[in-house]
Amino acid sequence: MASKWWLLAVGLLMGTAQAESLLLQGTIGRAAVVVELDIGADGQVDGRYFYRKYHEDIALSGQRQADGSLLLDENPGDAGQRSELTLRPQGQGWQGKWQRPKSKQALPVSLSPLGAGQLAQSSDPALQSFRQSSPYDYERMMAMKLKPGKREHFQGYTLQWWHEPESGIRFFRLLDGFNPEAMKRLNLRLAERQWQEVADYFNCQLAGNQREIGAEYEQTVTPRLINRQLLSVSVFTSYYCGGLRPDEVDAPLNLDVETGRELQLEDLLWLGKGKPQLPRKANGDRVDYQYEEKMLAPWLLRQLVRLHPDEFKPDDFSCDYRNPEMWQLVHWYASPQGLYVGPSFPVERGCEEPEWSVLPWSLVRQHPGAANYRLP
Repeated sequence: MASKWWLLAVGLLMGTAQAESLLLQGTIGRAAVVVELDIGADGQVDGRYFYRKYHEDIALSGQRQADGSLLLDENPGDAGQRSELTLRPQGQGWQGKWQRPKSKQALPVSLSPLGAGQLAQSSDPALQSFRQSSPYDYERMMAMKLKPGKREHFQGYTLQWWHEPESGIRFFRLLDGFNPEAMKRLNLRLAERQWQEVADYFNCQLAGNQREIGAEYEQTVTPRLINRQLLSVSVFTSYYCGGLRPDEVDAPLNLDVETGRELQLEDLLWLGKGKPQLPRKANGDRVDYQYEEKMLAPWLLRQLVRLHPDEFKPDDFSCDYRNPEMWQLVHWYASPQGLYVGPSFPVERGCEEPEWSVLPWSLVRQHPGAANYRLP
């Protein structure tokens, strides 16, 4: 599955040569702000902040001075919007000023640490994971409200759509079809994914603003299959975050209905010997991808050539689906017709969503995965 590269870029921005990480809250003038700063061992400072009223990130970059103060540029990639923020240590917090270039007027800045015990309380359980993983994002999103959209009937289930106005991110919740506990678990996972997409939207905007180009982020969420065992959703995002070119990626969400657990491909399809199992680290990341390289990709290529021979005929203007490397890291979702597997093209990203790359359930049932589902 293709990744959202700007998340790595933001992570590198916020984590290079880290020696000290600060999460602060306070005021610039009379306006309330939340600030996140990483001060490297070399004194380099990278960070961001948002006004609680407006939520959008403003990038910060600068240097710790010899006296311990921080001299920061706001929106360092945009000379026309660059302002200066000077902060000096004051007790447990920071005091300073915010000033536009060539302006004689400055606004006072007062910031204090924002610890875990000071984080605002949210009634939305889907935001709780952000309290630990990203308190900065949590402080922003807990003040944002989802708005109800239309209801939709899909494969015998009623879906309620919810819309976050600032990012435009839409996701649905289930209203019926499952017992209360199962529905609660599934809706929590759907809500968590929606808020993660909202956080990704703001990260994309930050990356684009740093490069003076701006950003675009459009997303389409499409339910693919809902039954007593599986909930499968396509999450397709077209984005431009200031890189070399626009990009797009489908990052589906596939859930086990009984537990709410997010599924791996080997839960449905397993080509190895013995119990379906691939080595993973403690955090869930794969140790290596030998299975995909040596078993999955060659098998997928053989099956899809057999099922769709016309799509693999040589053509100077077509995507090279004959290359097994393109089938090593597939994104997938379940559909009534079968198991959709999408290839990963590093450059020709428009080749990644062929409509035909579906493995019929009759074939998938011959290679059952760890979940041992009664597939359609």
